[in-house]
Amino acid sequence: MVLIIVALVICIILFIWNIYVDKLNFITIKLNAIEEKINSTLLKRKELIKDSEKIIKEVVNTKKEIYVGLSNLNDKDMNMMELDRKLLVYISEFYLIKEKYNKLQKNEEFQKVSFKITETEDLLNAYKDYYNDKASSYNKLIKSFPIILITLFKRKKEKLFFDKKNLGDSDYDEFKY
Repeated sequence: MVLIIVALVICIILFIWNIYVDKLNFITIKLNAIEEKINSTLLKRKELIKDSEKIIKEVVNTKKEIYVGLSNLNDKDMNMMELDRKLLVYISEFYLIKEKYNKLQKNEEFQKVSFKITETEDLLNAYKDYYNDKASSYNKLIKSFPIILITLFKRKKEKLFFDKKNLGDSDYDEFKY
């Protein structure tokens, strides 16, 4: 009789354990999928900035480099957050140049690139919000029992939010999701 009860308890524990492992795997899959979408959108954005540089040079009639250092963004070790921050500098330059030259605003090719850049901005904002929501769920889950045991065993770490802020730190003045 005792053996049956022990076996039943072990089965219940394993069942509950599997539920939590499945939940962790599900959130991890969602995070990986949204990371891929963010990365592909960032790469598309980088190409659009390169395309805009060609058009700007042509319309403004200059051979001068428009986006200094853009070619250095080919670093494979750069994560999506770093790439996003660096691309934001070039996006800001893009909008400044767009406002400065009326010729560009009349150029059809430039307008298409400008529209696509705005489109990527909207997509990235939606993807970042979704990513941060899933990262928050993931971080809460890996701190809960019994997942914390899996976390320690598999050495899983908290996911940073897309603004790279840490919810666990003591700096309360920084913006946090």
